Amino acid sequence: MSTIELGELPTADDDRGAPTGSARLDRRLVRQIALAVAVMLCAVSLTGSEVPRAHGLRPVWSVPIGEAQGTALSRDTLFVYRTANSTTTIAAHELATGAVRWQRTINGAIGYVQPADAAGMLLIPTDGQLVKLPSANDGSAFHAEVHGATIALSVATGEELWRTTGEPYTVAGDTALMTEFSTGAVLRGLRLIRLGDSSTVWSRDTTGVRSYLSLPMNDRPDKVVTATDAGQIKIYSYASGTLLSSATIPWVASRPEEGYFNDLTGTADVLVVNRSQAQQFDMTIYRTDTMAELWRASETDGYAFACGTALCLSQGEAVVAYDPATGARRWRLDGVVTAWQLSADRVVTGAGADIGPMQLVDSGTGKVVGEPVEGSLASDETAGDGAGRSVFVLRPTTAPEGRTAVTRWDLDTGRQWLLGSIAPVAGPPCSVRPGYLACNRGDSFEVIAVG
Repeated sequence: MSTIELGELPTADDDRGAPTGSARLDRRLVRQIALAVAVMLCAVSLTGSEVPRAHGLRPVWSVPIGEAQGTALSRDTLFVYRTANSTTTIAAHELATGAVRWQRTINGAIGYVQPADAAGMLLIPTDGQLVKLPSANDGSAFHAEVHGATIALSVATGEELWRTTGEPYTVAGDTALMTEFSTGAVLRGLRLIRLGDSSTVWSRDTTGVRSYLSLPMNDRPDKVVTATDAGQIKIYSYASGTLLSSATIPWVASRPEEGYFNDLTGTADVLVVNRSQAQQFDMTIYRTDTMAELWRASETDGYAFACGTALCLSQGEAVVAYDPATGARRWRLDGVVTAWQLSADRVVTGAGADIGPMQLVDSGTGKVVGEPVEGSLASDETAGDGAGRSVFVLRPTTAPEGRTAVTRWDLDTGRQWLLGSIAPVAGPPCSVRPGYLACNRGDSFEVIAVG
């Protein structure tokens, strides 16, 4: 069992309290974030209550993870898993104290562990095989591990609740969309299950399907899209599996190494199909309920994402918001290379350089909100919109060197408060859970109270 190390880290004397703007921050580091789905991504921390004028950071516990295969976070638990001698050990640590709630062993290696907070369980893919798969976005090939089965454990006790075939593609509320692959990594079926007992809500045969994705509404999956190499599109209701629409549309013969591929994205209302032919893009927007063509756009770089009630496209060094039904332009923001949606009414933009500012933008008007901020956003997959929303931004410090400054960024006003500094983090930025930052330091994982 891992040793839990309790204690506090030093904090810079001048790190606390006062509101600050970007003019007082050193322009050091912005993490460029690619736009894919959105779903995904990096979902970002949206915390409740009004922005305080003074706060502190207090490290509360840490656990060594140098030999760990991986970690996963639920709302109140950190899971650390290690595989050795064909056995995987999973330890569940209470987020508030670091105490080991339970420990369990599973035969064989496991895949990406997904907490399902609404169902109170941990989903663990098993029976893995390394295969070559086409990308769901651009058709390029990549190596991945697919899994033939999934085990569900109770978050509270570690008790095994059930086992089923396939592995989770999306987890939403008390359901999960499972993918099942045949030998050779060909997708053979999609199946929505109830997490309570793994019973099947609906299933669909996917013979011939090469691309698939879910389309969100209000941060939850709403529709499922499948596409064949011949351009046959089918759109299903996520909740019931009912076929809502289908069509055969123009499709590019996939040769990704030469720049020929098809990219699918969209929202619950529109499906965006971007066809790349040697870096020449042709984007067409379809209604998801009928697959009727709505409008087209050219000279885009292939990135499209929902921004409020608009559809935003990246066009060179600008982001442009369009009416999704008509294609009418609502606003344009120049000098932007990367952009992604934080919430229904806020977009974050960047200049695309490794060193540069992030800017908060109103998704309805395209107007800049507040001053730029330096750093990387801490992520929070459990958060949602609410009054007094804010995010945490992390950046390297210069005085003193070798630490990480933590700033709270108010999404309503764009104001910034420097909370303090923590020891440097490794790899991706910290994750946020109510009242805590959970940070990977490379050889250890540390939990820090935000109070």
